[in-house]
Amino acid sequence: MSLLHLRRDMVVVEEEPVVEIETPFPLRTIDAEITEITEADNDLHEQPRRSWFGLIRFWFKALIVVAILAAYPTMIVLGSDVGDRNVSSMVDRTKWTAPWAGAPASLLEKHFNDLGWASDSPSWAPMARLTAKPAFQAAMAGAVGEFLALSNAQMAANGASDADLSAAARLVSSSSTGIQLRAARDALVNYDRRLRRRGAITPFTQAQLGEQLKLVNAWAAIGQGDIAKTADLRGGSPIDEAATVAVYGAKGRAMAAYAVIDAMPWPDDAKVAAARNAALKAWKSAAEFHPMIVLNGSPDGSVFGNHAASMGFLNSQAQQATQDYIALVATPSPPVVANLANASQSSALK
Repeated sequence: MSLLHLRRDMVVVEEEPVVEIETPFPLRTIDAEITEITEADNDLHEQPRRSWFGLIRFWFKALIVVAILAAYPTMIVLGSDVGDRNVSSMVDRTKWTAPWAGAPASLLEKHFNDLGWASDSPSWAPMARLTAKPAFQAAMAGAVGEFLALSNAQMAANGASDADLSAAARLVSSSSTGIQLRAARDALVNYDRRLRRRGAITPFTQAQLGEQLKLVNAWAAIGQGDIAKTADLRGGSPIDEAATVAVYGAKGRAMAAYAVIDAMPWPDDAKVAAARNAALKAWKSAAEFHPMIVLNGSPDGSVFGNHAASMGFLNSQAQQATQDYIALVATPSPPVVANLANASQSSALK
């Protein structure tokens, strides 16, 4: 074989030049960083579980936060109490010479001393956020003030005027403050103590009792009028502030009516006693009517009720029962109506 032939069979391979690429970071450094990131990620997904102490501490802190957030709303709910859960006799007849003066005094004291007087609350207080309680207390105080003013005028007509009774009548009104109510209560206590020291009684004629009951009946008419207005104001929302004021205003007058009728003397007659008990029962039902949120929806609605209509019905029943009582009491008669023996064994509903 010749040299030329060998050369023709040979394959000549040209080798490409090797190009070296320079990187800003050494490859070993990048690999190390990737490894560290991977290990850190694995650590995040494989954290150890918390101990029991850690869990307890976590939930304790969570409960503290929830309690702080719920404290103010809770105080609003607690401050809304108007003392209508179980209405009963508000005067101990063994401790009062004039129970008709003791009942208003006890009723007012319960509110400014125990339940809190809403109109005296500062703007930041939970009670200042309420609508129902201020309406209730204003209506109740206004009714009690009217009763004291009438009783004072009747005592003056009977020749038994008194400075303390007159002062109490002036101090109590729908716009009274807690300080004024406390002063009125003290005046009524002084008035009663003076009666006891003198051994005096506070007689009312049947005509005067009839006047007092007519005043109570007028409170029912005021409540009916306020409730009737809410029907004209009914809008798209069943929650109505005007209905709340009307319903709780009627409740406040019902509370005053129950206290007044319960403390008044009455003629010694079985029919009169039965009518009195019926009036007390009706006013008690109205005073204990307690919707947490007053709804003013359609009376025929299947979802939202109408508490204003319900209160109007209870108010009308109390009004009718009072009228029946008046019919038996208001007829003037020569004897003075004291009936203190029956009064000490009051058959008022409790």
